[in-house]
Amino acid sequence: MRAMEVEAVGAVPSPRRPVQPFGVTAELAGTRTKLREAAPPDRWDAVQAEVHRLQFEQGMSPLAALQAVYARIASGWVPTTPR
Repeated sequence: MRAMEVEAVGAVPSPRRPVQPFGVTAELAGTRTKLREAAPPDRWDAVQAEVHRLQFEQGMSPLAALQAVYARIASGWVPTTPR
């Protein structure tokens, strides 16, 4: 039997592709990105609080809550900052 040389597997980098979300995950990510772009930067915490409030008090899904807050911001609503 002849000796055979084998390269270590760790020495060969595997190609990495970015993870592409799909379905509801992609829709959530897209809506969240649009909401973040539309929201005043100094009010992002208040925007997130409103999304969470709608989810828990109104029983909305995460996607529906994001869309509702996005619609409110698009119509001119500005969240208040907590004191």
